Amino acid sequence: MSVRVTRTVEKALLARIAAAPSVFCFLDYDGTLSPLAPTPMEAVALPGTSAIVRRLAAAPAVQVALVSGRPIADVRRFLDVPGIYYVGTHGLEVRRPSGDVEVAEGIASVRTVLPEIQQRLQAILGSRPGVLMEDKGAALAYHYRLAAPADAVAVRKAISAVAHDYQRRGVPITLVYGHEVAELRPASCDKGKAACALLARHARSALPVYIGDDRSDEDAFEMLPRESITIRVAPPRTPTHARYRVREPRDVQRFLRQMLQARAGHWPPDGPRRVH
Repeated sequence: MSVRVTRTVEKALLARIAAAPSVFCFLDYDGTLSPLAPTPMEAVALPGTSAIVRRLAAAPAVQVALVSGRPIADVRRFLDVPGIYYVGTHGLEVRRPSGDVEVAEGIASVRTVLPEIQQRLQAILGSRPGVLMEDKGAALAYHYRLAAPADAVAVRKAISAVAHDYQRRGVPITLVYGHEVAELRPASCDKGKAACALLARHARSALPVYIGDDRSDEDAFEMLPRESITIRVAPPRTPTHARYRVREPRDVQRFLRQMLQARAGHWPPDGPRRVH
């Protein structure tokens, strides 16, 4: 069961962050740095977020990764910060701080059938008000936040049937649900695997801090080392593998500001400053 991040809990977490030799901070975008919006293009980060992430990436012995279900190019249109990792489409692509981009192996068989899947779903669903199809290149997402309840049910039913059909054929595809969205993507990739791979390759001894709001972040909450600080942005009683929870993106922004203070040596607030 997750623990709400009260001021007392926050102080304990920040003390750990201040004392860690290094920190790797993983941040989701939608619902974490940005309030949830009716459509993906309306999901703008809270004012000041870019500056906070920039400062965090420049803090002593801190690495930052934005981990999103969106393609990297999409995330960077909203939040373009130099010197950080970008993990896009649930780990299908990773952009290093150098600008080099790696694409996951073994996704060709899924990518080739996505146009066919899209055509099948179009034939089944037709044009329904409030249903938005998002082509991510190696994944398809159907958003139904603005759709009528009956149309949302139809979308979920159709996608589930099509996904099961291709899975029976041996196509390595999986169906995942998020905030009023259903997504088809390669089964070999998820945020947990992506975060763990970055840690193993680039920051094995770092203290992981992972903050996310969606079901897709649960893979990371479950897979990261036990000592990790994992925070779910969600209402009370939301089932989660995260150890801690906050209510909304403004709570995340406040916590990140406190992280900056901790890594800059201003922690505890009334204690001596660290020397680097």
